[in-house]
Amino acid sequence: MKKIKSKKNHILKKLLVKFVRKLGYEIINQNNLTIPSNNKKITKNLSTINKRITNIPLGFVDIKKKINSVAVILRTFTNENKLLSQNKKRIFEKSKTTYSIKALKSICENIISSQKEFKNIKFFLKIIDDNSSKKFLKQMFSICKKSKINFHIENLNIDKFKDKMNFKNNDRMIAHNCHIYQSKEFALSNNYDLVYFLEDDYVHEQKSLIEMIYTYQKLTNQISENVILCPADYPYLYQKFEPSNIVIGHKKHWRQISETLCTYMISKKNLIKYLSYY
Repeated sequence: MKKIKSKKNHILKKLLVKFVRKLGYEIINQNNLTIPSNNKKITKNLSTINKRITNIPLGFVDIKKKINSVAVILRTFTNENKLLSQNKKRIFEKSKTTYSIKALKSICENIISSQKEFKNIKFFLKIIDDNSSKKFLKQMFSICKKSKINFHIENLNIDKFKDKMNFKNNDRMIAHNCHIYQSKEFALSNNYDLVYFLEDDYVHEQKSLIEMIYTYQKLTNQISENVILCPADYPYLYQKFEPSNIVIGHKKHWRQISETLCTYMISKKNLIKYLSYY
């Protein structure tokens, strides 16, 4: 026999859900661990970008500052295998092209998954390459093309920015800083809400970019201030015992730091606001 649902009970249930949500709470059906308002299990993603970020059992954050576009600016350099300004080999002691290709593939995969998650956000990958070989440039182009993402590859113009440097005795460091100048120039001359400045030795987890975008929107709306998000890279750089604020992002914990390397996510508004510090 089929169970006949009472229309009266159904109406009362809907009214109760609306009333509770007005008070700033959410009802959870403990029989099957679902939320009646959207029929989602609490183990699933309960957040909706540009509308509401929800964490169980912390509640939700209504969104006022929306994100419509994200640019990822990847800086690639493959002509030297040693670490910048350090006489050290890289972890696993592979060629620099190996790290750069793995980094590119991982960020392309992240952009693909982010486009599926955030259908109304525009993504763009900008690659600024420091005079790599034609073979490597073809590899990068092929990877991006197969990913079916919007992208553009351009060469680093050292001559345009080297006069801005305060030192002239380290060609590698001059090129590194010119890379940063050219990245900032692109970010400032284009209208993207968020910019993710990225070095080419970061291999991302599959949904790192999704975590960062949700977390950025959640935190900026919680504290009514723009934040800068820095994904962790080498663990030994963060062993200092210093006071820190620990916050819950989308699905991971984040902590406040006082310094970082050159990979971070920032809003264009924040970039303009603090440009003089660069």
